[in-house]
Amino acid sequence: MADWPPVIDADGHVLERQSDIRKYLEPPWNRRNTGLWPSDQPFDTDLFETLGYPGYKRDMSPAQQVETWLKIMDEYNIEEAVLFPTGSGNIPKLREPEFCIAACRAANDHFAKEYNALSNRIHCVGVLPLKWPQEAAKELRRAVTELGLVSFELLSMGLPTALGDPMYDPLYEEAQRLDVPLSVHGNRSSSAEVGAGAFRTFAEVHCYTFPVGIFLHFTSIIFQGVPVRFPKLRLAFLEIGASWLPYWLDRMDEHWELRGEFEAPHLKKKPSEVVRESPVYFSLEAEERLLPQTIEYVGDNHFLYASDVPHWDGEFPKNLKYLWNHPDLSQKTKEKIAYHNGKEYFQLDRPISAPASRKAN
Repeated sequence: MADWPPVIDADGHVLERQSDIRKYLEPPWNRRNTGLWPSDQPFDTDLFETLGYPGYKRDMSPAQQVETWLKIMDEYNIEEAVLFPTGSGNIPKLREPEFCIAACRAANDHFAKEYNALSNRIHCVGVLPLKWPQEAAKELRRAVTELGLVSFELLSMGLPTALGDPMYDPLYEEAQRLDVPLSVHGNRSSSAEVGAGAFRTFAEVHCYTFPVGIFLHFTSIIFQGVPVRFPKLRLAFLEIGASWLPYWLDRMDEHWELRGEFEAPHLKKKPSEVVRESPVYFSLEAEERLLPQTIEYVGDNHFLYASDVPHWDGEFPKNLKYLWNHPDLSQKTKEKIAYHNGKEYFQLDRPISAPASRKAN
């Protein structure tokens, strides 16, 4: 057991298998033999099996993954872990409405019944048919009230419009009503949407696409006043670090000052002030050189710790050790980032409904 205080991991991952999700498809979709989500370039993310968390393999069953996660959590004093999909976050990119809705339902059932039900310390998040916000709101309601999911992944690629568009208001209204956060997660699949089709290596695609996709939706969500119109809606922007915020918010403030009256009418304050005053969160990377200045600029209530296990670039447990030993962050700030903010964002102290009794391990 590590000698630091308890931790909430706000963004780990599972390596879900389509064959496991397929068991939950309802007729007639269970007779369909196609893949459950669009594929992309066959990049070698693990670089000839030299990268990735040791011992965590793509062919592991859900039960084996939960067992592995619990061992990791016990060793590093992680009290609870919120786990995001690796592949099925791409289900919302499907263009057939009925199939997309059915696949989202199947994935959410799978996460609840084959991961979350095995431990009350594990919380897989769900996916939603985002192209059809009324249906997304309906599935969010089902997955929260019947399955007990604590959040939903909104990937940064594959959407018809940016996430600040009013078309998504039914989803935001329902998430706010049910007090469930929505987590915008970086992504590199469909990277040509943001110009990465010009690259020829995975390093270039991954380095560029994750932040650019998040910038797109963050800019839209703030300028279109989503935190103002839905003031209790909790939002997070995950897996691109945090030290971009001072630069990007300064740039947004400048544009608001010159054009906000006409093009951002919901904002009566600077974007930077709206972010500071709203329940908007960001995962960070502990070794970012300008992290202390970024936290001071935005406020330490807004940041989350994320292990990114078992992905190739997660740098766990080094990133957690570095956070606790950071020479320029106070102990109070470290505890907020590593524990209290995650508890608050996901409301992990709230009783959770579930399709089956959750084990207490």
